[in-house]
Amino acid sequence: MSHEKFTVEELEQKAEQIMYSFDFEKVHAHMVEKDWKWSSLDDSTNEVPSVERLKTIARYLLTQVIWDSRPVINCSTGGFAAYKLPWGLQLHFTLTNSQA
Repeated sequence: MSHEKFTVEELEQKAEQIMYSFDFEKVHAHMVEKDWKWSSLDDSTNEVPSVERLKTIARYLLTQVIWDSRPVINCSTGGFAAYKLPWGLQLHFTLTNSQA
């Protein structure tokens, strides 16, 4: 099995493609519908995040996995999960999951 290795620059380009194509509006609409709130870092507010806040958090997670030296890594918060894998990057917003 062949494992590709990407440069940081190539991974940053992939992250930009993800940010462009990811449907943040759909995530936001779901969060509004379900009244899914995030707390602020200082716990002063507890509200449904804006689309811009969703984008900021998603990009932060992608940056974290890009700059981690491990070839396979994930980072997650608030429903988002970013993955660095041998074949590139992934960004997920998970509503439910189960494993055994």
